[in-house]
Amino acid sequence: MTALLNPADWERVMVLAAHPDDETLATGGLLQQAGVSGAAVRVIFVTDGDNNPWPQRVIERRWRITPADRARWGARRRGEALAALTRLGVPAESAVFLGYPDQGLTRILLAREEEPLARLAAEIATWCPTLLVTPSTLDLHPDHNALAVLLRLALRRLDPGQRRFAAISYCVHDRQPTPVGSEWLHLRLRPEEQTRKRQAILCHASQLVLSRRRFLAFAKDVEWFIASSEPSERDEHHPVRHAVMTKSTLRFVVARRTQPRAFGKTTLYVVADDPHRGGATLSVALPWRSVTVSVRDEVSGAVVTQARFRGNRRQGEILLPLSALPPAERVFIKVARRFGFFDEAGWREIPLPRPSRKSAPLPAIYPRAAWLDPAVCCVIPCYNIAVLCGEVVREAALHADHVIAVDDGSTDTTGQVLRSLAAESNGRITVLSFAHNQGKGVALLAAFRYALAALPFEVLVTLDGDCQHRPADIPQLVRTCIDEGAALVIGERGEFAAMPLRSRLGNTLTTALLRKLYPASPFDTQSGLRALERSFVEEVVRVVTGRRYEAELQILLLALGQQRRICTIPIPTVYLNSNCSSHFRPIADSLRIYRTILGWRLRGLQNGASRSEPL
Repeated sequence: MTALLNPADWERVMVLAAHPDDETLATGGLLQQAGVSGAAVRVIFVTDGDNNPWPQRVIERRWRITPADRARWGARRRGEALAALTRLGVPAESAVFLGYPDQGLTRILLAREEEPLARLAAEIATWCPTLLVTPSTLDLHPDHNALAVLLRLALRRLDPGQRRFAAISYCVHDRQPTPVGSEWLHLRLRPEEQTRKRQAILCHASQLVLSRRRFLAFAKDVEWFIASSEPSERDEHHPVRHAVMTKSTLRFVVARRTQPRAFGKTTLYVVADDPHRGGATLSVALPWRSVTVSVRDEVSGAVVTQARFRGNRRQGEILLPLSALPPAERVFIKVARRFGFFDEAGWREIPLPRPSRKSAPLPAIYPRAAWLDPAVCCVIPCYNIAVLCGEVVREAALHADHVIAVDDGSTDTTGQVLRSLAAESNGRITVLSFAHNQGKGVALLAAFRYALAALPFEVLVTLDGDCQHRPADIPQLVRTCIDEGAALVIGERGEFAAMPLRSRLGNTLTTALLRKLYPASPFDTQSGLRALERSFVEEVVRVVTGRRYEAELQILLLALGQQRRICTIPIPTVYLNSNCSSHFRPIADSLRIYRTILGWRLRGLQNGASRSEPL
């Protein structure tokens, strides 16, 4: 754990609190030590805490709360805050009350109201803090996490010279365990400081009537803070997970958990800030099944674009077009239920490191195809096909953002050909090499893992390197995958009579057996020209273990068993010299394929990913 800096080193400390009492609960020890060290202190109360009906009903013994009652309650809470600050050694003139609506900061954020942003920025710029202490985006209270985002948007409006301060944040409402990790900071309180903090907490008498034990629990010997970057280890607890940005899409997984105090329709909110054009605030009502959903502008209510949702009521993937967002450096995302007081989680910040179009120009021999919108990665396994693979890899690079060619332990000059192409591609072609032949399945899975770890693709296309497949068919595969929302698209060869005998017999028998077990199976079960959607690639890597040609069959079986959408497109049947370049062993590999089908069926993997186990 990292200790907080010595308060003696701080000259001007500014604390921002969503409500009166947050300053005492979260920073009572910090304010004491700052005052003793001679630091100037400013505490900004963004709301008066006036929309606090249950304690008011108990104390005043009234059910109906009128606007006048709320105003009186807000005045009481302001007085309690000033009394608490006095106990902490902070003079009353150091407090500023902005008076924004209690439980209304999320509404201000979503409506992108200009005046609160300008006021927050002006308060910070005028007072020039050396330490800024704010609520955290992780806080479960909607006002706290909304204020955290508002402050980040306000800070973007300051000149660089006005942002020369240290920034830390605090959590008052947090269901997570004791903080750990280098991002967390702590401040030790001496016994007398704990006593004064307890006395300051007791000044908030209106809140103690229902929350006395919870409030007094903050009078401990340590106060926790978070460094300027929110802790990464907390991402696993957030409903928004696995965020990936490609050239055209921001995609992320949303996991919805049942909450005892939150229920009703689930809405996803996205806040993007562009200091030059005002930014955007978008909302998406999350459905319970895979469907196209409308993306609305929260300010105007207009539908600005369509997004895709793939999943169910528990978990799904959102594909949000980047065209709906301004060229912001980051976005903030939150999932909220229609009814409930606390959030399941606060706002998650996601960087948007959009690549510069001015950097690393591509060689003229590898222009980017004009039709290309989704980011595409091609995988081409190669084994002893030096005279054929160069043409395939070079043309594939014209239709994809990145090509991964796998030299599967070739004993001819295949590796040299691939490495030569990679050297002239300016990073567009990557070569993975095995010292010994491992099999097509191993080559495919190795390339899949590399792509998932290193490349921001949306669609992954596989094709053979021996000229059986035309790279020119890649655009149609990708378009079908995107437009149809398919997990798997197969290039289906219709002219089985044109196949060599050994290939025709194997394909015919496999198709007959597979369609008997899975009526939805395509007719061409062994085509290597395929397009896979990214989330399906992740599942393939987790489940499929085939080492040779049966790996492609396992991929198809996985899609069939999980009832994922499978599409086909017609492609020509191409075999050069009776397919003499193929390394398919008719007897041995056919037996592996049939064993795979029967084993998959017997193990019950067709019931879905939740019951999938590697073969």
